[in-house]
Amino acid sequence: YNQDNTLEMWLEIFLVFITLFVLLYRHVTKSFGKWKSLGIPYTKPSFPMGTYNFLSGRHLDDMSAEDHKKYLDQGYFGTFLLGKPVLAINDASFLKHIQVKDFDHFVDRFADASNKKLFSGGDTDKIWGQQLTGINGDDWKELRSAFTPIFTSRKMKGMLKFIKHIAVDLNKEMEEKAKQGEEFELKDVYGKFSLDALASSAFGVNAESFTNKDSMFVRYAASVFKNSKLEIAITVAKFIPGVPQLLDTLKVNTFKPAETKFFRDIILQTIKIRKQTKERKNDLVDLMLDCIKEDNAMNDEDEEESDQYEKDMKLNHTRKGKHNLDEISIVATAMVLLVAGYDTTGMTLSFLSYEMSKNPEVQKKLQEEIDQAYEEAGGEFPDYNAIQSLPYLDMVIHETLRIHSPVGWNSRNATKDYVLPGTDIVIKKDDMVSWNAKSLHFDPKYWTNPTEFYPEHFSKEEKANRNPYAYQAFGQGPRACIGMRFALLEAKVAVLSVLRNFSFKEGSKTQEPLVLDADNQLGWVKGGLWARVEPREEGVY
Repeated sequence: YNQDNTLEMWLEIFLVFITLFVLLYRHVTKSFGKWKSLGIPYTKPSFPMGTYNFLSGRHLDDMSAEDHKKYLDQGYFGTFLLGKPVLAINDASFLKHIQVKDFDHFVDRFADASNKKLFSGGDTDKIWGQQLTGINGDDWKELRSAFTPIFTSRKMKGMLKFIKHIAVDLNKEMEEKAKQGEEFELKDVYGKFSLDALASSAFGVNAESFTNKDSMFVRYAASVFKNSKLEIAITVAKFIPGVPQLLDTLKVNTFKPAETKFFRDIILQTIKIRKQTKERKNDLVDLMLDCIKEDNAMNDEDEEESDQYEKDMKLNHTRKGKHNLDEISIVATAMVLLVAGYDTTGMTLSFLSYEMSKNPEVQKKLQEEIDQAYEEAGGEFPDYNAIQSLPYLDMVIHETLRIHSPVGWNSRNATKDYVLPGTDIVIKKDDMVSWNAKSLHFDPKYWTNPTEFYPEHFSKEEKANRNPYAYQAFGQGPRACIGMRFALLEAKVAVLSVLRNFSFKEGSKTQEPLVLDADNQLGWVKGGLWARVEPREEGVY
């Protein structure tokens, strides 16, 4: 009798699991026939991941770029993100419409429902949900409109003093590396520079990356970018029905609560001191405080709408007064600048230095331009206008970003039905479109020497003959990277400072050919980037 009961119980459990599996299978695969029924070429999906197996040990950017290459002659093709159909765009002409002309149809990166699940939990989790990349619709427009004036050229001139100060520490570090004469991992050094520059400019604090090995700021900042398997599992679990509601009810903080609290408290304390003492440093915290004042019209438009990129970035949105912008909006925005800026800028400078070690003729030409800028400045560090008028420096940085894009795969969520121009394809509300920067950046339709490090890709002549939407390092349109000007200024200051005094030589420890690290959300490589650095000829200092 007991044996019969036990057998019956196990049979019931087995049937429950089979039923749940069948329901999950049907839920995930119910749309797998969509692209075939529409006659659109597509990559074959599989249960449960869809097109891309995130557990395969390969980076999404690489897997996606591979598919884009297969359909290079097609303007678009079908993919699946888990069970959700995603139309992958392969033609820069379509991106002009999606990112700029018809932006009102594609304001959001992901659906509201996805964001609510992702940022469910306690009070510190909610802070991440208020950042620019985590909000949608009118809330995003309000925040973007409020904080865009922080990043005008006029404001960036004020940031230069903070970045130049950190560049002195960067040079000292390079001097040590040159004395040692051994190759070193580039991002170890440039990550310190990037973090200190951001901490000083955004948070108004000294992170002491170069000088203090036990800096709490450094420890917590580095921790934000590393995800354990448990943290990834918790994030995935948030998409199981009922889990987000439970986390909200219990107010359980799941994403980096200690780190988030540390940065929140630093910024709130900075704000409190600024208000009490009326002290102004004109860093990003001060500028953000200006933004949330109700009486601040913030019509601080620069004269910078001369080129296509700047015109496209402009968001036509009239702010509704103070709205819900408050100190937590400042905390969330400052934190996303740290998260988005720290790794991406450190990576870009590392890739640039790596390319200099591999392309000595480019390095020499860039150093000649830098030397001339110093000479014209009487041997001093060039001023803001001089920095922005160095064409080859600009070309080298953008070519680095073309070949080594920090973000490859990107997406938009349709906020209303949309007909893809020149086709009969209807992208329904809440459908997704995606594109891959890496694929566009290597497409021979747009680039004369796609597989080479060739800064002339960004000469006036080549830019004039190319569809501008083929370049996606910072995105395009109103949802492009808000901190682009700051990131470029930070990179230019570092390159000017380092290449004025040092030259990079090829190392032997870099794993070549470069392969993206699947454990990194951004486009970083396995094993890092290694090079040696040597002082330039005497008399240059």
